[in-house]
Amino acid sequence: MTAEADPEGTPIISFANALQTTRIRHGYLKCRLVHMRDRSFILPDVLMASGINRKFFSPQFFNPNRIAFFGGDGSADVCRMVIEVLGRVDLEVAFFRRSLIKQCADGSFIYKCAFKTVEDVPFPSGQGTWRKQGDKFELALYHHTNAAGFDGINGSRELWSSPWNIQGTKKLKNIGYGYFTSLERIEHELHLKEIAMSEQGIAHFLPTNAPKNAQFATAIPVPQQTTNDRTKRLRFWVDTETISPSHVWLHRPMDQPAYYEVVLPKVFRVGVNSGETLPFSGTRLAVPKDSTKTLPYAIVGDADDNAGLIAPYNEEETMQLAKIDFIPEGMEVIERWYQQKNTLMFDDIEVELAALLEDRT
Repeated sequence: MTAEADPEGTPIISFANALQTTRIRHGYLKCRLVHMRDRSFILPDVLMASGINRKFFSPQFFNPNRIAFFGGDGSADVCRMVIEVLGRVDLEVAFFRRSLIKQCADGSFIYKCAFKTVEDVPFPSGQGTWRKQGDKFELALYHHTNAAGFDGINGSRELWSSPWNIQGTKKLKNIGYGYFTSLERIEHELHLKEIAMSEQGIAHFLPTNAPKNAQFATAIPVPQQTTNDRTKRLRFWVDTETISPSHVWLHRPMDQPAYYEVVLPKVFRVGVNSGETLPFSGTRLAVPKDSTKTLPYAIVGDADDNAGLIAPYNEEETMQLAKIDFIPEGMEVIERWYQQKNTLMFDDIEVELAALLEDRT
């Protein structure tokens, strides 16, 4: 990567320089810095493309990030990462330290960014629509229910939070979730699996380096549902700051570099204090700030191990954690990375874990 310099010696780098092409799209990346015992990495939440249609993309897979430091005032420092979005298109995303837009209450940051397709393929069509309302970035998401639930929600103008974990088998006592998805309809078994349900009540996952044979798969209980249980839908605008971080699997193939996989990239959970509801106004979810709750970590399960495959679903009983770095105000991800210089931070961060109330596995 080359860079010019201004008269005071600070490098001047554009998005075209960073991505080494002029064939780029612009948008916003919401992400956060997380720490494990043996690594730190940037966890991408959502990529929001600028333009007339304003489409958003959830990462399905992503590679470890790369940060380049150029000295000067730090404004040229840049982070790049490759994410595979739904539809199996690889995008290389870049953002600068200077392109920070917002430091969010949930420990995440929103940056202006640019992205390109890694291969010479068309840009993907997008997973859903987003909008900016004041300083809020909102996604259009769906809540699927049955006829009775639909009438009850519309009548009360609120959704009840669920005490169930993402696996749907254990009740939690210190947090409840409103469950949303980018899926417009639930029409078949694959759709059910994409929202952590199944007609058989079981989901199967294959370890990274296992032979492609069902006998090596890990079986995980999930709620037994049919498409008839999800015939009605409601569409809401949901503030991205209220959406809990996704859990991930770490894949370490024997013949390829390591990469991360987002668990349930079409599921979006809004956390609230236990027992509280999620009110809405018109089509906008309007949960009071003092009702929202985010547990300050993401699960990173070892995808070559049965316990690791189960970990993101069995979230209240695992210690395969990546703790969110709640970076001090006035600092952002790239500066924080440079400041710490690979210092072990995991043990210095205290987190509240999901607490189990009842197990119905």
